[in-house]
Amino acid sequence: TSPEAKAQSTNDEMAMAAALDTRLAYFITGNPAVDSLSEAGLAALTEVVRARTSVEGGPPMAVDPEIDELAFFPLIYWPVTADLARLSEPALARVDAYMKNGGTILFDTRDQQYAGIGSSLGGSTPERARLQNLLRRLDVPPLVPIPQKHILTRAFYLMQTWPGRWSGGRVWVERHQGGINDGVSSLVIGGHDWAAAWATDKRRKPLVLPIPGGSRQREMANRFGVNLVMYALTGNYKSDQVHIPAILERLGQ
Repeated sequence: TSPEAKAQSTNDEMAMAAALDTRLAYFITGNPAVDSLSEAGLAALTEVVRARTSVEGGPPMAVDPEIDELAFFPLIYWPVTADLARLSEPALARVDAYMKNGGTILFDTRDQQYAGIGSSLGGSTPERARLQNLLRRLDVPPLVPIPQKHILTRAFYLMQTWPGRWSGGRVWVERHQGGINDGVSSLVIGGHDWAAAWATDKRRKPLVLPIPGGSRQREMANRFGVNLVMYALTGNYKSDQVHIPAILERLGQ
């Protein structure tokens, strides 16, 4: 069998597995420690979502934007490393298409402990500099810190902070809501190392202690994860509820 045929077979198997279940995904960085923590974090988050909501998710999958189709996944976690490789033009087009067609990417620079509370997306760390370079090559809309009344604040839990392994700092989303992609931001950006806060071992023992809030901070990180998954899956459904009385009244006329 030729290498091309093997690659096609692998891609077909991946597509079938991704299409049969609702799955979260993470971008492969090539750093074994980062990638294993991403997998453990998303696997644990999938279990939390299954236990607390009606979503029955399958195991998370690793994806490489250079070769993999991304459209199967409602949410992709992208841990940004200081040595993030420069994406090819086809990979950039794949990521752009994913975001424009309803997918959501959580960019995590994992550096909040160094970046300082309230800091912007500027290149104050190597990870943020790499992310800035990537975003310049993508068709990214204007960004703002998550507004007080954003759907992420109430998609499942009511919350106004977004801790992971680290707390403090801002989390960014698209500025304009409504219209495209059912009003769902195609990207969420922060530096809180969420996968580390979610991650557990096979006995469901946490792998990392969140700082400074410990187990309570981990619970809040899990709640943010649940909100994020529900947000990616349901769009602005909760926002739309305010219009239902008017819609029903018009239907009754």
